[in-house]
Amino acid sequence: MAARLSGALSADHTVVVCPTWNELGRLLTRESCDGCLVDAEHPSRDAATREIAGLRDRFPGLAIIACIEVQHGQGYFDLGEIGVDGILPSGSLQHARVRSIIDDALATARAARIARVLRGRYAAPGPDAIEWAVENAGNDTSVEKLAAALGHTPRTLRQALEEAGFPGPTRVLLWGRLLLAGARLSRDGRTVEEVAFSLGYSTATSLARAMKRQTGLTPREVSADGGMDRVRDVLFTERDERGRPRKHLGRLASIALGAVIASGCATFGVGGPRVDRGAIDAVLEASPMDRAHFGLLAADARSGRTLYARNSQQWFVPASNQKILVTAAAWSLLGPDYRFRTEVWATGPFDSSHLDGDLVLIGSGDPSLSARYWDNDTAALAALADSLRARGPGHVTGSLIVDVAAWDSATVAPTREVEDLAYAYGSTGGAFAIAEGELEVIAVSGPSVGSPAAVSWSPVGTAGYVQSAVTTTVSDSSTRVTARYLPETKRLVLEGHVALGATDTLAFAQRDPVRQAGAAFSNAIERAGVIIEGGWEVKWGAGEPIAPGCEAGKMRECPGARLVAVLESPPLSELVAGVLGPSQNWMAEQLTLTLGAERGERGSWEEGVAVIQRFLMEEVGVDSLDVSARDGSGLSAYNLVTPRAIVRVLRYMDARDDAASYRSAMAEPGEFDSTLEERLAGLEGRVFAKTGSISNVNSLSGYLVREDGTDVIFSILSNGSGLPAEEMRDAIDSVVRVLAR
Repeated sequence: MAARLSGALSADHTVVVCPTWNELGRLLTRESCDGCLVDAEHPSRDAATREIAGLRDRFPGLAIIACIEVQHGQGYFDLGEIGVDGILPSGSLQHARVRSIIDDALATARAARIARVLRGRYAAPGPDAIEWAVENAGNDTSVEKLAAALGHTPRTLRQALEEAGFPGPTRVLLWGRLLLAGARLSRDGRTVEEVAFSLGYSTATSLARAMKRQTGLTPREVSADGGMDRVRDVLFTERDERGRPRKHLGRLASIALGAVIASGCATFGVGGPRVDRGAIDAVLEASPMDRAHFGLLAADARSGRTLYARNSQQWFVPASNQKILVTAAAWSLLGPDYRFRTEVWATGPFDSSHLDGDLVLIGSGDPSLSARYWDNDTAALAALADSLRARGPGHVTGSLIVDVAAWDSATVAPTREVEDLAYAYGSTGGAFAIAEGELEVIAVSGPSVGSPAAVSWSPVGTAGYVQSAVTTTVSDSSTRVTARYLPETKRLVLEGHVALGATDTLAFAQRDPVRQAGAAFSNAIERAGVIIEGGWEVKWGAGEPIAPGCEAGKMRECPGARLVAVLESPPLSELVAGVLGPSQNWMAEQLTLTLGAERGERGSWEEGVAVIQRFLMEEVGVDSLDVSARDGSGLSAYNLVTPRAIVRVLRYMDARDDAASYRSAMAEPGEFDSTLEERLAGLEGRVFAKTGSISNVNSLSGYLVREDGTDVIFSILSNGSGLPAEEMRDAIDSVVRVLAR
């Protein structure tokens, strides 16, 4: 076997055969080698794994290729975790195949070596960009692929590279090819023609011209003096305190053929942080967790290298991890400083006392009109009414018109479960809605058993909207109140009973949010002292007439109309924190429809989800088969996403200049009113993550700072356990604690 491999490599490398692990270790200590090919089953799989891990710790810049038994391929996943750079199945010993695997492994190791040197001198993402360019050098690279790998768009990558003191991404890709060319020319025994062909150049002259133009050196000079190190030092000139070039930082050497043969699965990067895979497996494979379907991906935030993966390419229902997708899209497409504007326009001439026309409120879908951002759920409407009274007329001869034509009138997402619709967590919204779509109900028992309970609610909208059939029951009974929405009468009927002497506060979905918000604003205007003769109404459809020359959905184009009052939301960054930290479903859906209105044709789930999907595919670089979205909140069991897609999105956000702000918008252990308030104690300030939970689905994805200070991006998704949510959360938290070590 060794003879066959030696024959495959001897034309390109100086090959040394070592029959034992100890002899291989002595050779690597004595000589500077590019890499080694080792047997992953000698003398046993466990022993070989320990030996390979030892090599990685002692020689972090070494390319390690493992040969495996083909029939045992799935059993060698651990090799990737310890830093194997290439896998060679024992049944694939054809010379061309061996050389290709060796080339790829050496490229990976050489790329990591270059990056290690540059990281001490340049800011991110420069070193990472060069590492990717060297590792992937060839004719199949592109600026788009480079940007996606680093979590950028081509435009933002260019800006980030410039700030790091690097050339643009096109030049970075060129430099990556030249650096790898330098290594192959000097140490792999390749001719200029062979190297040019392997890197996608059409002729040797093309490579020579590019090398001369960028470094001033010919391929012959590179081959004879320093190879990749020489090219690196010319491209990234490092000078001492006197301005003189420093010495080269070393040479590349020969490739050592390790003892025996062996191992495989996939190509992983050199060195870097590792995790205790066995400890994670013990959590996920112990009963009863072994009945659940888990997907997990953990990656080093800096390099993107995989630390642990399990079913990371498979689809899962994400629950509220879906909120990562919609908030990342809104943050990136609208900007963290974006503010919603609720505007009130006058359609006729007016002075401080009189308007001969209508007042028109244009809804923007502002999700901040609630007690989360104001003193109470109607305080925002009171502020807008006061502003209107201060700047506008005190008497209106026309009507108050609520223009919501920019959004679809359907308040319920297409795949929402009927059971969710009555409860606060399933509240629906619209272009103008308040109180996060919720109705707070206070039920107080009557004076005796059987008497009606006293029921009040807020916010108060249309007259008679809530009808109560709640009665008083015996004192040792439990209080139970349910809500039924009657679409034919647009009424919410409360039924059930309250224990004698008890008071209960409950929350239900408004179910008619736009009309209730319109009525509440009309009430606020009346309290502000403005008289509106014509009452109020809602305009749902684009093009509906409002006043002469004015149409719903086009109010800002109306001739003679004047803006009289504006209410702005907090910046989007604060709203995203309101979505991610407490996992607020209603606000997430409002952002989804806003994306449809702002970046699509209109505010609808179809348009909003399409905008999110385009962002993920075109900007983030998520594979089109990795996401199938249906809503923004994650309440839909029809949402599907892979762990690797979530990690890619989180890495994309982590590469932004405002990454710290997005990270801080997530829940943290011990943080008040967040979904991690009572989870992961001891990891305060180190975990920033989004939880997720619906029936038989539990998830947690986000950012983690390990004990050594390195950052990890992770996604843990579980489906189909049939176990209590608390038990699943404990298992997920145990995995996070292992990753944190």
